[in-house]
Parts: sequence; C-alpha cells; structure tokens
Amino acid sequence: MFFSINRLVFIEEINKCNRIIDAKTPTPSLSGILLEVEADKVSLISSNTSMSIKTIIDIGTSDLLIKETGSILIRGKYFIEILRRMDDETINISSVEDNLVFLSGEKSEFSLNILNYTDYPLIAFREKGNTVVVNNMDLKKSLNQTIISVNEWNQKIVLAGLNFSLDDSMFYITGTDGFRVSRKRTNILDKIPEKFETNIPHKSILEIIKLLPEKGECKIVSTESHVTFIINNTIFQTIILEGQFPNVNAVFPTDFNTTLYMENKKFFKLISRADIPSEDNASTVVNLILNNDSIFIKSNIHQIGSFEEVFKDFELKGLDEQNICFNSKYLIDSLKTFETKNIEINLIDSKKPIVISSSEDINLSQIILPMFSN
Repeated sequence: MFFSINRLVFIEEINKCNRIIDAKTPTPSLSGILLEVEADKVSLISSNTSMSIKTIIDIGTSDLLIKETGSILIRGKYFIEILRRMDDETINISSVEDNLVFLSGEKSEFSLNILNYTDYPLIAFREKGNTVVVNNMDLKKSLNQTIISVNEWNQKIVLAGLNFSLDDSMFYITGTDGFRVSRKRTNILDKIPEKFETNIPHKSILEIIKLLPEKGECKIVSTESHVTFIINNTIFQTIILEGQFPNVNAVFPTDFNTTLYMENKKFFKLISRADIPSEDNASTVVNLILNNDSIFIKSNIHQIGSFEEVFKDFELKGLDEQNICFNSKYLIDSLKTFETKNIEINLIDSKKPIVISSSEDINLSQIILPMFSN
C-alpha cells in the first residue's frame, strides 16, 4: 500500500473517526481505524458498536495520489500525534510489512506499529430507508437549540436523546427530560417521505453537531435499528433509542391568559442576576410576580442570600396579575437558544407550563414546567 495526501486534510479525516473510538473496548480491533486504499479513493472507518463512521477521500482531491492499494488498521491517537509533529504539506503513507506503516515527508520518516486489519469486523452502513434531506446549518442550529432539554442519564431510555419526526408533513426535532420541552421545526429540502420517526442518543447528537459543516446538505436515512447521516464525504451511523417518544403536542398550550413581550438580552440578564450561585450548584427557584405594569423577580438560597428586582421594560397582553415559580437554569438555557432580539413569555397560571417563543423565529418553542418555592 502506498499513497500521498495533504497532511492537514488527513489529520481532519482521521480525527473524525478517532473521536468515537472507545479506549476501553473489549474488542482490540475496534480500538483502531480501518484504512482502505482503493484505486480511486481512500476510506477510513471506525466504530464503537453504537456509532460508526466512514469518511471517504476521493482521488483528485486533497492532493491524493494512489500508487498501490491495500488495507491497514491504525491506532488513530498515535497516527494523529505523528502527523501533527510533521511540517510537510504533503506526506507519504506506505506499508511493506504486516505490522508496520511508514509516514514520510521531505525531511523525516516515522514508523508505527499497526493492528491486524483482517480482525476488523464488517460494518454495514445502511443508506436506504425513510429519508429526509436538510440544510447542514439548519440542522446544526436545530440540534443545539433542542439538546438542552435532553438528560443523557434519564431513566426512561427514550428520553435520553432527541426525537426526529414528521407531523402534518413538517419535520420536527424534539427533546424533553420530563420537566421541559424543546421543539424546532426544520425545512425539508427534498421530497417528504410518507413516514419518518426515530430517537437518536445524546452522545450521537453531540458527534453529529461536530461533523456538520457550514455549507451543504445532510441526508438522514432511518431504518428499524439505525439512523445514517450522510454529510458530504462522511457517513455517520448510530443505533436508535427504543421506545415510544411522548406526544409533546399535548403539553404545548395554545391559549394563554398572559403574554409578556420583551428584549431577550435584558430578560436574560435579569434572570441571570436572580440565579444565585450555591456550593452544590443547585438550581435557583425564581419567583416571577406580575402586578400591573411591573414584574417582580425574587429568589432566595438558604444560608447564601436573596435577590429582588423590579422590571418594567416589557409590553403586556392579557391578565396583568400572575405569580409563578420556575427553575432559573431551565429558563436561562431556553433564552440562550433564541438568536432573536425579542422573545415572548406565555403564561396561563401558576400550575401550567411556561412557553417561550418569538415572532422572529416561529419555528422554535421552549416549554418549562413551573416549580413550587420552599
């Protein structure tokens, strides 16, 4: 096997694969990255049994020149370290023995031990199934705006990730931990399938966010057991979370007694001030009292301190009296997801959910269940 390639590009592609490798895997071969060199491309494959990645570098790109085909199983961590220490723009990679690979440039040459590639398991990447195509940046933004409501360690397994689904031909990404709900509607670029619903683990979502570039499209393929994301030259595949995701439509109120209109930054700073730090990093219960043209924000942490501030920089629609308590962290997280100048706080009463929205981004909604102060 012998090929030459742009060093920085090769580092980037190896790093994609190396991130998901489990250093404690009981299968020795899965601690490596399978490198397959064919006549017209170089493929890199890695897996940790729950997630798998295949990234392809085609000939004619990245200064790739293939002189001899073959396969090797490399240890990604050490491979990346050596490549970073080299300063050549283009490097040569070759193997002439079963247990060694050589990396060379104009001035230096390194040799690294490799694993037996014949031990690597066959990984089937599923590229056919129910399919949606979305814009990369839209998807990345949607994932960041909804993952805040996911608890990776939720006892109800299906809630330990994000739900992708179609509802009335609209594509929704939803997260909930039982105390809050984040929901984002995202445009589909290609034809809309008859059905599409899947639940994707939290760790897989984090990797997808890292993989998504600023430009281009992402093809999402759903099967009974896996979901595949095809992003430019990279195929990312993940297992799905089993179970029925709750119907969040039932918890999203549509009629409100009170709506508060205000600038996002001003309200964010207000709630941040009310979020009193504590030794155990516990969330603060914040009390919002609406009385005519004033909002009174109060919070108290036993043996730490208390906070109270009057806020008047808002517009009101509906009832001018409300008294509700909520988790400060949940509200701060929700406000951060809005890139809009203005937001709306929609209230019914002290026992009903708070819905945060914005007329400047009608596709995003955040819901927080109320709390009761001590």
